[in-house]
Amino acid sequence: MRRKIRGYILLFTSADHGGRHIHVYRQDREIGVYDLVDGPIRGLDAAMNAQLREALDEFIRELNERGFFRR
Repeated sequence: MRRKIRGYILLFTSADHGGRHIHVYRQDREIGVYDLVDGPIRGLDAAMNAQLREALDEFIRELNERGFFRR
């Protein structure tokens, strides 16, 4: 599932490698990954701000509603 929220492209793929995580892109460049267990990883911690946090929360809520990404 892929959505653009607040200027960030958020991508969750169940066919991806192990673990529950969301790839985060800004301006066609991956800025990091949000992992369910570890939180922001692979550079995302440096890019984390209130706008990105809100986008992730909205996306995770939508994934939860569809049964993909349970917290």
